[in-house]
Amino acid sequence: MKQFINMRYPVELLKRIDDFKEKNDFTTRTQAIIYLIQFSLKKLEKSGLE
Repeated sequence: MKQFINMRYPVELLKRIDDFKEKNDFTTRTQAIIYLIQFSLKKLEKSGLE
């Protein structure tokens, strides 16, 4: 089962995501966004701020 989500981002945020994507060799912007979300969630879990 596939799920889709449409999100709108400010242009400045997209530029920062694209820079992150290029520096970390992600193929797509979506991969970079998912990685950043997962990383942030793990960081929150470790800090106990869930």
